[in-house]
Amino acid sequence: MIGTFACAYATKWLGVHPVFGAFLFGAALPRDDRLLESLIERVEYIAIIVLMPVFFALAGLNTTSTAFVGAGLSALLIVMVAAVAGKVLGGAAGARIAGHPWRTAFAIGSLMNARALMELIVMKVGLDAGVIGRDLFTMLMVMAIFTTFMTGPLLTLFVGKGDGQGLDARETIARP
Repeated sequence: MIGTFACAYATKWLGVHPVFGAFLFGAALPRDDRLLESLIERVEYIAIIVLMPVFFALAGLNTTSTAFVGAGLSALLIVMVAAVAGKVLGGAAGARIAGHPWRTAFAIGSLMNARALMELIVMKVGLDAGVIGRDLFTMLMVMAIFTTFMTGPLLTLFVGKGDGQGLDARETIARP
């Protein structure tokens, strides 16, 4: 934790967002399973119980209700369509290129929607750096939450509910 905070402070001192220092520290750690298990055992509860709610609370404080006034709703609709289409169709296209069948490809594409919460970190960095405004940040946050919630129903649509008619394990690794 000391190394993470020290690297975050160093990048902030250099004029770069602290998240990049923490990320670089994590990337520089050796890839040892014992170290990883030890870190997860010690840090996971702190991250989930303390740090994650604080992050979401701070991100929520940066939202604004004026984002949905006037043309804001049309802009939100454009953001939503672009995000869902880009993630689902892009993920499905990549899976098809890799040789997966259509059902599996769209299931993989729908799982890309769940990655939206990771985008919150990038959006917060963009907001802090002044690259995006509070209105766009609010729209992107709504998009992140909505696309994450729609992952389950999309996956059920493409895979099934586990009633024996979903994807077969052989289908997910089979090459046509």
